[in-house]
Amino acid sequence: MTRRSIPAALLLILGASAASAQSVVATVTLPCVTPTEAEALVAAVVPELIGDIGRVCANALPETALLRQTSGSFIAKYRAEADLAWPRGRSAIAKITGPDIASLLSTDVARPLLATLVTPALTRGLQPVDCPAIERIVTLAQPLPARNSAALFVSIIQLVDAKRTGTNKPRLPICQQGPR
Repeated sequence: MTRRSIPAALLLILGASAASAQSVVATVTLPCVTPTEAEALVAAVVPELIGDIGRVCANALPETALLRQTSGSFIAKYRAEADLAWPRGRSAIAKITGPDIASLLSTDVARPLLATLVTPALTRGLQPVDCPAIERIVTLAQPLPARNSAALFVSIIQLVDAKRTGTNKPRLPICQQGPR
């Protein structure tokens, strides 16, 4: 096989594999996390999530908005809960990614790295026009314990993801729950 025909051969193999894979896709179950595990994962990254939303909303909200706070009691509450939630959040990520990645999650850089990967997925599609409504939700949730706020945020994510159709992937792979 010449050097030029290797890419062509790979494309043929991949094309055949893709055609075969289409019949298998329906039987493959993607890893998912329970709502409780998703809550821990979200709680572990809420400080970074607030920071990302605050940056998107910088021109849409006043400086006094909770989402624009980088210090003080509001953000400190979420930082403390993030430290407590990290072991459970780490388990949720390990469940999604598998054992190879799970072994990397015990390092000191794992949580900040995870936050840089997870928060863009959670804020995907956020527009400055959305900021006042998000600020209102955060303001209403402020009196709640940080853990309850994380649970509320996961519930909102589930509501939004339930309306997604077609090729739109959910923000978090949360396992479907039966009727309660």
